[in-house]
Amino acid sequence: MKPPCEIVVKSLLPALRALIARELASKYGWNQMKIAKYIGVTQAAVSGYLSAKISDIVTPPFSIEELSAVAKAMAAEIASKKLTYMDLVGNICKVCLGMRRGGALCRAHKEKVPELDEENCSICMNLHLSLADISDARRMVLSELREAVSLLEGSPEFAIVVPEVFTNIAMATNGAKTIADVAAIPGRIAKVRGRVRAFMEPEFGVSQHLAGILLEVMKRDPKVKAIMNIKFDSDVEMALRKMNIRFVKMRRKELPKEAFEAEDPVAWFAGYITKRLGKAPNVIIDEGEHGIEPATYILGESAKKIAELAVRIARVAAKLKAASMLTY
Repeated sequence: MKPPCEIVVKSLLPALRALIARELASKYGWNQMKIAKYIGVTQAAVSGYLSAKISDIVTPPFSIEELSAVAKAMAAEIASKKLTYMDLVGNICKVCLGMRRGGALCRAHKEKVPELDEENCSICMNLHLSLADISDARRMVLSELREAVSLLEGSPEFAIVVPEVFTNIAMATNGAKTIADVAAIPGRIAKVRGRVRAFMEPEFGVSQHLAGILLEVMKRDPKVKAIMNIKFDSDVEMALRKMNIRFVKMRRKELPKEAFEAEDPVAWFAGYITKRLGKAPNVIIDEGEHGIEPATYILGESAKKIAELAVRIARVAAKLKAASMLTY
């Protein structure tokens, strides 16, 4: 008996621990003792992680780019104190499940146990696809998000509009009132080998920022049920203008005091501008400020529609970027 758990324990978990440790040390300045305490290993183990070659840490069938993207997302949330220890364990389990359902872990397991490949093994898929406890409305939202993510993953241009904080896409049920009624991708969507990849299945209650913005908009315009974020730069702005997409800009220096007293200034502005216009704009741009990356928020009736729009924006932005490079 050789379940995939063996590969997880011997290869996946050590690699993720090491990559998260390296990210916490290099980007967030955590010391070895603090890292060791958080990820549950000895200080000596952390020292080994930091001095090892990355090619020795991540070994086939796992990709350095793939696991590094997961580790960066987790480290960012750990450092910002958005993840409890339970959240961290849960996210690692979700990554594992995703890789067991047709990902790198599934392929490695079938290589190790050829009989499973011959028998078209679908054990992990069948074990984790039960949605019996999810209402039809929620099932439809999750299905819509999967289709939207598939569109993004299939676009060769979309990666150029992914921000440093990665991208995410969220969709709410009809009449959503709380974050628990909004589904998104845990850990967000990252760039891997020039494309984007979601490492976890969509889930309700996992994106506080996007859900907060969406809920404020839905109070004034209930037709809007989906939101996603992409980067904002001159190419994206030119693409929006070229495509005649209606957008509004949020300048943090011009926001009133009450915006900053709210839980999220972007959510406050989204609700304010939707009320002022009588309906939600297609796009809200946060110009950012020192320490806050500019962002573009796309709003729409469904996750699939805004994903399609985001891909079109990326294509136009890519052409504009290529054209500008030719002029130099």
